[in-house]
Amino acid sequence: MPAEGKSPGFTARDEREHFIRCTICGELFDMRDLGEVLDHLHGEEIPEEPTQH
Repeated sequence: MPAEGKSPGFTARDEREHFIRCTICGELFDMRDLGEVLDHLHGEEIPEEPTQH
C-alpha cells in the first residue's frame, strides 16, 4: 500500500486530500487515522525498516 499513499512532506490543500481509496476493498479512509490505515492492510505484512545499532 505505500505506493498508493502520500509522499513525505505532503500538505493537504483541503479536507478531501486526507482521504485515499483502499486498493483492496475500494472504501475511502482517512490517512490521518492509524486505526483506519491498519484496518485497510487486509492482512498484508508491514515491511520493517532495517535498524542500525
